[in-house]
Order: sequence, then C-alpha cells, then structure tokens
Amino acid sequence: MSQPTIWAVVPAAGIGTRFAADRPKQYLPLAGQLIAERSLNTLDSSGLFAAIIVAVNPADNYFDALAAAALPLVERVDGGASRAESVLNGLKALSSRAKKDDWVMVHDIARPLVTVASLHRLRDAVTDTDVAAILAAPIYDTIKQVANANSGGNKTDGLPVIKATLDRRQLWAAQTPQMVRYGLLCEALNKAFSVGDTVTDEASAVERLGADVAVVENTQQNIKITTTDDLQMATFFLSLS
Repeated sequence: MSQPTIWAVVPAAGIGTRFAADRPKQYLPLAGQLIAERSLNTLDSSGLFAAIIVAVNPADNYFDALAAAALPLVERVDGGASRAESVLNGLKALSSRAKKDDWVMVHDIARPLVTVASLHRLRDAVTDTDVAAILAAPIYDTIKQVANANSGGNKTDGLPVIKATLDRRQLWAAQTPQMVRYGLLCEALNKAFSVGDTVTDEASAVERLGADVAVVENTQQNIKITTTDDLQMATFFLSLS
C-alpha cells in the first residue's frame, strides 16, 4: 500500500517576547545547535514529508542563515500576526500541490526535542482513518482552576484564589505535531477566522467543527521552549540521551 502524502507546516513567526532575549527564541543555542535547526533537522530526517513549509516573520533576518533553511524540503513563507494565521499562510502555499485528503503535520519551531519515532507513531496512528490527532502527554500534577485576584470579595491580599481542583485523569498537555487532513484543516482555520474565534492550536479549530481529534501519547520531554526554565530543562533532557 502506498504511503499518504504528508506535508509539514511550521509556524515560526513569533518573536519570543516572553523569553526576553536579543533574538527570537528559535535562534538561541541548545546543546550545540540552534533550536530551529534541531526542529527542522528532525522533521527532515524523518522521511515523512513532501515539503516542510516554514512560516517566518517577514522582518526575520536570522532564518535564511540557518543551514536547515537550505534543505531541499524546506520552504520559507511569510508568517502572520498569530499562530493560526501563520499556519493558514503555510496551507495557502500548498494550495496548488496538496490534495484535500493529504495530511498536514503542524509543528512548533520551538519544540526541538520531538523525535523521529514520535513523528512516525503519530503517522501510524491515523493515516488509515479520517481522524485528526495530536501528540500529547498525561498531566500528573494536581491542577487548580483559579479566579482573578480579589474577585468575589476574597481577602487574599491580591493573590489568585482557587475555584476548583480539576480531575487530572481527564487532562492532557497538548503538544505538536498535530496531524489533520489538508482540507479539514483549511476549513477549520478559515471558519475560526470568519467568526473571530481565537484558536491556540489546530486541534481546537477542528474540535469547533464537531470533528473528533485523537490523542497519541508521547513523552513529556517534547516541551515547548517558552521561558529560560524550559531551555534549561531541554538542555537537561538532551544530556540524558
């Protein structure tokens, strides 16, 4: 049986304001390689993709200097003001090549610890179905839902107040890649934009259409680099391998 066509779309237009570095976080070093290099090299080495579309801030002067930017599968397109807009720009760049039933894996440029094995596991879980799927990890911490400080007349000197303790048995931390049929993903994101919905990942846009999204369990090491603590944790994980 022939393998389905899979395209990778990588939103990479963020400027990393929460990281407070002198450059977007994807261009910071991590154990001898830049974060972006690690992410793109893993996607490229997986052998899964017909192309890897990277949505980059138009003012980004770092991306083209990456060795990975010259990989035959890698194509740069302009990113947008939001993650969803960047992903849509990537999908539009595929409009003349991708078929409705092709698959798209969307992967964060700032998740450099994703493994080839996890990419294949995600592919193998859903390619014979029409069900979208994401990599995710179970949450083992106790999770609290909190209210804004001083809401409801609390007397905690401005500190947030616990409103509920959530059942962690039903909670998973979403990761990427997130894998969706090309046609369904275009429909889901365009619908979100048309009604003004803010979506923070592809799965939530698909869910709002009423479509199922499966969860494929993955290691918690597939973290997203958002803060300096994350970078230190990623460095530690790499030291174990």
